[in-house]
Amino acid sequence: MTTGRLRLRPVTAADAEAFLAWRSRADVVRFMYQQPWDRAAAEQKLRAWASAPFADAGDVLVLAVEVDGVVVGETMLKRAQGPRQAELGYAVRPDAGGRGLATEAARATLALAFGVYGFHRVFARIDEENAASIRVAQRLGMRQEARLVESDLRDGVWSTEVVYAILDREHARAAHVGAANA
Repeated sequence: MTTGRLRLRPVTAADAEAFLAWRSRADVVRFMYQQPWDRAAAEQKLRAWASAPFADAGDVLVLAVEVDGVVVGETMLKRAQGPRQAELGYAVRPDAGGRGLATEAARATLALAFGVYGFHRVFARIDEENAASIRVAQRLGMRQEARLVESDLRDGVWSTEVVYAILDREHARAAHVGAANA
């Protein structure tokens, strides 16, 4: 899948080195609800994701985000327990931030979620302290549905999570308005 500046494609095991640029950083992965990766973890995860099915609740589809052939980030769809629902995730290397790449990649991933996979609702779980990720969700037209106070314990510190979501009809309406304004 391509956008104006990006190419999104399924990850491969060869992407491990690129993913370490952000997934090995504690300041980035603290918002991803996991520990920093080392090379072994990166290789194992990318191998698993590259060959994983995307059919049942809990399955993930991870896409590498490329700019001019260089992997600068990722997007993720995770099938949720609810009927026709998925979770959206996105991340870019810190040195690639601030240029709208995460928004562009996440927008393309939403189009895939609704247009190809036929999801009814897509949501994003975001640490309340992750202001950049919240801004991405808002630019995508997602609305805040919940604020879960001190719902996660990371490294002995409670964090508050916000949930943003968008329905298929809301996404279609926003895409229609965007096309009309183009």
